[in-house]
Amino acid sequence: MKILIVGSGSYVLGDIYGPGVVLRSVLQWLKRESTGSGQKASVTISYNSPDTVPVKTAEIKQVMNEMNISIDEISVDFISTSEVVTTLESSDILACFVSVPDKHHRFYSELCMKLGIPLWLVKPLCGDWDDAQALVEVQNSTKAKVWVDYHKRFDASNAWLKIKANRGDMGRLLSYSVDYHQPRTLPIEVFSWTRDVDVFSYIGCHYIDQVFYLFPDARLISASAEPLKGIVYEETGQFDGVLATLNFETHAGPLLCPMNVGWFNPEGSPTKSLQTIKAQFERGVVTLDQTRRGIHVWADEGVSEVNPYFFGETLNLDGDVEFAGYGYESVGQFLDSIINRTDWPTDGCIPTLTEAAKTEFVLYAVQQSLMTGQKFVVV
Repeated sequence: MKILIVGSGSYVLGDIYGPGVVLRSVLQWLKRESTGSGQKASVTISYNSPDTVPVKTAEIKQVMNEMNISIDEISVDFISTSEVVTTLESSDILACFVSVPDKHHRFYSELCMKLGIPLWLVKPLCGDWDDAQALVEVQNSTKAKVWVDYHKRFDASNAWLKIKANRGDMGRLLSYSVDYHQPRTLPIEVFSWTRDVDVFSYIGCHYIDQVFYLFPDARLISASAEPLKGIVYEETGQFDGVLATLNFETHAGPLLCPMNVGWFNPEGSPTKSLQTIKAQFERGVVTLDQTRRGIHVWADEGVSEVNPYFFGETLNLDGDVEFAGYGYESVGQFLDSIINRTDWPTDGCIPTLTEAAKTEFVLYAVQQSLMTGQKFVVV
């Protein structure tokens, strides 16, 4: 089994806020699948600069040691970005994981779909509505398997809310309100590609996708958005935050979605993401605190809020380190699906390309409102 990972940045290997999800999840899934089969698995990772390979190789060796994975079971090697196309065209690849900036998504997505290689793509689909429409056309003609990493669909609290919204236990869902913030150090110091990506597209997309997860038939009616300009804007040209008001129509009726998304958190933030959801029903209110989930750490380095629901270390019965959480579920269930199913499920629960394209249109509507200063109304 051969898996190609395009990109070797924060979400693949890790950053100052935690371990990378992609590599660890892929290694764990391969270890599970190859154990006892006698079949050696391999992972190939692309890099931009050869100078970074020694450090990344050391990081991977440490991860494999912690997970008790030997190179006899799973080999990991590197290729340059310039070799990715020929590797995809000439190798028997089980799946390709793409974790690179948005502007490159269309290229790799089209290539994988046309080659018939199942694709797992970091969110959003591409951050551009024209590109998204082009990818939908390729999807329609190839029927390729594309999974966009909207991993919040696998958060147990969101699944619980979906059940409540569909059952109508508290009446109709009237408002779905989101506050989602990350530290300003991310766009200023950590991410080199910030000038190309606005904060609403980068993290706000998750909760737009949640609207379509709750109600697959949701249809955007209008979008209004206001920018907030501060330190991030001065340093990068991107807004510190966006206040957006989205109006949807669902089979259950109108749904109002106010969203406050930004890079507002200070340098001493105890967590990478501050996420609070308020769902207002006709006969009740549900508040989901998706940051503070029970682990509060005080150390000499500072205070941290650990969210084990997303992605974190655990131990198996042999005492080996494994990883669990809905970050892993997005990777594991994708790989399970491509080897165990001939068709994707069609009930709107998994983040297919078609599902992700719905979010792209809403992102486009918000971008248009920010550009014009006026409400975007869907005709």
